[in-house]
Amino acid sequence: MSEAARQELLKRRPCALREKVALAPLTTFRAGGPADILAEPRTEAELLALLRSLRELQLPYFYLGLGSNLLVADQGLRGVVIRAHGELSVMSIDSNVVTAGPAARLLLLTTFAASYSLTGLELLSGIPGTVGGGLWMNAGAYGGEICDTLLDVRVITSDLEIVTLQKSEISFGYRSAPELRDKIVLSSRYALKASEQSAIFSEMRRVWHLRRQKQPIEFPSAGSIFKRPPGDFAGRLIEAAGCKELRIGGARVPAKHAGIFINDRQATAEEIARLIRTVRTRVLDQSKVLLENEIIPVGFDGDPFAIQS
Repeated sequence: MSEAARQELLKRRPCALREKVALAPLTTFRAGGPADILAEPRTEAELLALLRSLRELQLPYFYLGLGSNLLVADQGLRGVVIRAHGELSVMSIDSNVVTAGPAARLLLLTTFAASYSLTGLELLSGIPGTVGGGLWMNAGAYGGEICDTLLDVRVITSDLEIVTLQKSEISFGYRSAPELRDKIVLSSRYALKASEQSAIFSEMRRVWHLRRQKQPIEFPSAGSIFKRPPGDFAGRLIEAAGCKELRIGGARVPAKHAGIFINDRQATAEEIARLIRTVRTRVLDQSKVLLENEIIPVGFDGDPFAIQS
């Protein structure tokens, strides 16, 4: 980031801006370095004004949701990190259709729908993330995905135009939504069904219980490290390779769920990356399966998860 561009952005101040902000507390892995500038738009107008300034000043940026499903490098992120708040986290309802801003948390979205006796989102209630991030990677759990009840998504394109994409225009796949990769979500709508409120909350409690029972949620983590390999499970392959309880520095593969690595001793991002590389290598040697990463590395030079020859 050039000093002149940085000073000009701070002068324009299209939204709240803070310099040298630690990102570790803003991620679920609780690791990584600072952002040069953290931008916190609260409205669509502020977000658009920020993006226009970033384009004009040729400043790089990264859009951060709840900070789950990613690993920030120890050196942090150069440029601007965007983290939305305020009106961009608002939810509303019209008949059986729920609209959510990108910064709304998935847990709050499911609770909001349940409070109006609307069913269809319960399986998302245990996922730590925002609606925008959930759409970007088609978040899912226990057989359900965020795209299941989706109607449409309003987005900002790479040309800074606002368009609405119908669900049919997005080729959702397992943890992927390719048409959203170069766009920023502004809002999304979900078509739900009326149901008995007690039954909805009962299902949400079941999901929460499963998550507490099967996952090490008492420690910082980024959720599943790897995508599910065809016809198998990453956790089974990791266990078969003898990696349960494997530790590198402050990062560990827990016995409770081998597919979710944890930070239980103030791990650095490099220690977490080394653990991921080591596990991928051992699984490849043992089962001849190259595990595909689900979490996204940001701020690194090259791919920190690549197996080294």
